[in-house]
Amino acid sequence: MTARVSGAWDRLGITAKLWLVFGVLFTMFSLAGAAACVGLLVMRGAENNIQDNMEIRAKILEMEGKLEKSRRLYRDYLLLGPELDFEAARERFCQPALAEAARLIAVCEDLRRLIAAAPPGSAIARRNVDLTLFTSTARRYSLVLLNETGLYARLYNPGDGQLPRLAGLTDQLGEALQGSSDATLLLREMDILEKRYEITRQRPFMQSALNKAAALKRLVAADKTVAPSRQADVLGLLDAYAGLADKVLETVKDMQTNVHDFWLQSRAVDPIAEELKQLSASEVARARTRSVWAGRLAAGILVATALLGLACLAVAARLLHASITSKIETMTRHAEAVRAGHLDVFLQNGSSDELGVLAGAFNAMTARLKEMVDTLEDKVRLRTRELAEKNSELDAKNQELATLSLTDRLTGLCNRRKLDHALEAEIRRAKRYGSVFSVIMVDLDHFKDINDAYGHATGDLVLVRTADVLVGHTRETDLVGRWGGEEFLIVCPETDLRQTTVLAEHLRRELGLVWGTDAVAVTASFGLAVYSGDTHPSSLLARADAALYRAKQAGRNRVAAAPDMQEASDPEGGDAPGRV
Repeated sequence: MTARVSGAWDRLGITAKLWLVFGVLFTMFSLAGAAACVGLLVMRGAENNIQDNMEIRAKILEMEGKLEKSRRLYRDYLLLGPELDFEAARERFCQPALAEAARLIAVCEDLRRLIAAAPPGSAIARRNVDLTLFTSTARRYSLVLLNETGLYARLYNPGDGQLPRLAGLTDQLGEALQGSSDATLLLREMDILEKRYEITRQRPFMQSALNKAAALKRLVAADKTVAPSRQADVLGLLDAYAGLADKVLETVKDMQTNVHDFWLQSRAVDPIAEELKQLSASEVARARTRSVWAGRLAAGILVATALLGLACLAVAARLLHASITSKIETMTRHAEAVRAGHLDVFLQNGSSDELGVLAGAFNAMTARLKEMVDTLEDKVRLRTRELAEKNSELDAKNQELATLSLTDRLTGLCNRRKLDHALEAEIRRAKRYGSVFSVIMVDLDHFKDINDAYGHATGDLVLVRTADVLVGHTRETDLVGRWGGEEFLIVCPETDLRQTTVLAEHLRRELGLVWGTDAVAVTASFGLAVYSGDTHPSSLLARADAALYRAKQAGRNRVAAAPDMQEASDPEGGDAPGRV
């Protein structure tokens, strides 16, 4: 069985092997991912359940808080309202209590929706009847509060309230009974009993006040000294007082009934709220337990799947290494050997997959490369020798071109381009190090007459022999060049005016000696200039040229030195147009 599996594996191609291995791994990790997703879904459901129950709990607490605030406002309304102004009591206690009751109803509706959205099997969802009772109690509380507000207004309204009207009847009776001490005394006792009733709300005080009113009525009726009209007015006021006092007692009784109903409803609601809080807490605990269980189960499945996947991965890695990676490494080593120049290697690979085909192609390619390299080496040696010869010729031509670009073709001296570069370099060096250098401008006298008399060939010979004299009698550090036509320029580094003058005189005498024995008489005039802070080579050359012009004017065949740059203000310092 193992041999057949191994043979089937060897007959598979690389692509099929990779597909098979990665298919197994994908299946294992897909199972792990599915288990993780299931666990996450369970945990997500538990977390949502926890969040919903926490929100329900928050709504229950908010509902309790609003109910407690409404109770407190209602209590303060009943206790402190009579001590305040009627409108102030309504604004301070009644209206906020009604607003809290309305918000309480809204919170109850929100809580009803949250419980309706809870899972059907949860314990809190089965408490919908209790919540309905809670909501109806909140609505009933609003109605009680509105009714209590109406009764309070009926009792204390400054305009038509029963107690203000009762106090008004007492005042009218006091005015009507002035002059009768016994009647006034009874009226005062009746007023005191009325005020005590307003403070304590105890019915016996009002009943006693009514008894005093009846006694006062009998006293007034038996008094023969009172005018009949006045007597009728007092009796009418006493009848109105008795009727209004009965209405006050009835109103207060209704208010007490409302208060009793309110506190009964509150005591009925409190256990429901407490039970809802306990149910929400138990649901949160259940959801957390379910979340922990789902997390542990998912973690166990993940660990088991991961271990199994790692085992499959190890087996797959071993199979791939034996059938693919090791062969690729062998081929890589042979390729490195071929790259290093060892073309006599031969790759052994007996498999029938793509790597076996590649190994055969590699061996054929190596043999072909060996044949081509043997031929190519001969061609490379030939081409290398030819290329070396061409490079030598090219270097010689480049050197010749470089020399020609900086050398005067006739005299072999430096041309004007190289002289410009040398002058700029000397000026930079002098500015940086404070050194001194000089230039000598040399111009052959009557050179045009020599060309006219003897021809240009003789003129060229004169120029060449003059260049030889100048180069032969200057220092190696001096630079001699042809400036143009019959003019030459000598740059003398580290040379002051005295040294430059001596050199120029020496050159003038040597030129005279060279040409003194020939039929052609050649002399030259010399113009000297020493660097004295010139910012550009043109200013230095202009001063040397001006000195040369003075030497020409003084009779030629002589040396003239230019003054410093500060003194070189002579308008004739430029080239004279007729200088020869």
